[in-house]
Amino acid sequence: MNRPPVSGETRLCAVIGDPVRHSLSPRIHNAAYEALGLDRVYVALPVPAGRGAAAVRAMVDLGIDGLNVTMPHKEEAATACDVLSAEASALRSVNTVVRRADGALVGDSTDGDGFLRALADAGCDPTGRRALVIGAGGAGRAVALA
Repeated sequence: MNRPPVSGETRLCAVIGDPVRHSLSPRIHNAAYEALGLDRVYVALPVPAGRGAAAVRAMVDLGIDGLNVTMPHKEEAATACDVLSAEASALRSVNTVVRRADGALVGDSTDGDGFLRALADAGCDPTGRRALVIGAGGAGRAVALA
């Protein structure tokens, strides 16, 4: 990496989950930040089950700009958000939380849209087709809603 050193001005984003150390998200996001010349860093934060809402609420005090949320925290994280997108509200689940300038935490669920985009990239149009979704967690519900 040729990015400047992390400083007091560096903005922080993260992924929370349990487990999460295996996540490729830090590598992907940090490469994007470097390519775009952004003074940001993205890390994986292991958060034990049952502590997802507390981790989301801590974003304000810690100055974390954004979180990606993975298992087992998606439903619990939604309860800690001040504002939910229509999808997140319908699902009672979030996989993305952004801290606004006013400190409000905004939750969204992008799993369903991401799944549909992956199908489109593979040349598959699910319109009018039947599907079986195995799983009832946040991502499974998001795919079913999409």
